[in-house]
Amino acid sequence: MRKTFGSILATTLVGVGLVTAVPQAMSAPTAGALSQPTILSAAWGLNNTASCPSGEAGLDNIPVTLDWFIQVASVNSDIFTFTRSDGTKVHPTCSLMFPPNESNERQTVNLIGDFGDPAGARPVRITIRAGLRGKPIGTRVWRSIDAGLTHTVTQLEAGPFITDAWKLTPQQLVGDANQCPTGTTSIRVVWSNGMAAYPTGAEVGPAVTNSYRAIFAKRSGKLIAVAPVAVADLNDHSSPVMADNMHDLCLATVPTHARLTAIRVGPELLQDPNGDPNLTQRFIVRRLGT
Repeated sequence: MRKTFGSILATTLVGVGLVTAVPQAMSAPTAGALSQPTILSAAWGLNNTASCPSGEAGLDNIPVTLDWFIQVASVNSDIFTFTRSDGTKVHPTCSLMFPPNESNERQTVNLIGDFGDPAGARPVRITIRAGLRGKPIGTRVWRSIDAGLTHTVTQLEAGPFITDAWKLTPQQLVGDANQCPTGTTSIRVVWSNGMAAYPTGAEVGPAVTNSYRAIFAKRSGKLIAVAPVAVADLNDHSSPVMADNMHDLCLATVPTHARLTAIRVGPELLQDPNGDPNLTQRFIVRRLGT
């Protein structure tokens, strides 16, 4: 099997229901309450083909994405617990802030371990205990994250889906070598797993760029769809098979006094590490200040 987001080569950086499908319209939780974060997704990406920097191989990967940035120094495998469909529990073998490893990409922690088997006991729920720290995106102070955050695991057979979207600030782009080369506004689009072009597995190209739309609402309520002139945060690792779960939409102009309300992209343009294509995405943005 081709190795992607969860396939971290050691030489490089090296009751419960099953969720097997993802709705075509997804949305992030309302960002008004900043007291504690929310898990946006936990998506099983690879089975038996991921590896850890310490050399363990033949593992699974499940990237977990929050609506806060995660403090790298607080990440520890013992913090994360997966419950399987047979009731057994397991911790990751390793927990990496990679491939999304830039300072403005710290929403996702890539969990790698022996989480289950598609033909047997599957991972169905992730729970985070005390110890993890984070901060709301756009703020400065790191905070303790309360124990008990939990989310169902999207199963291996599902394709990638959008989990979050927000406007990058100039400060967040300082030092970002993969930022938009053109345009006036950058919109971060966060997916559930690493993705490449479907069905080739190459880095995404014009088909994806031409399909993306950022939907803005003016004060009058009128909706305006803006097509990106480019998609950035590409080629940020040595090969497309190491692609992360972030895209930046490069917008030439945005409507005055308008708020980002949705991201849309067509079906069967992107694939996750397992080779599963995306469904049509109509993601509703609920973050404040976007």
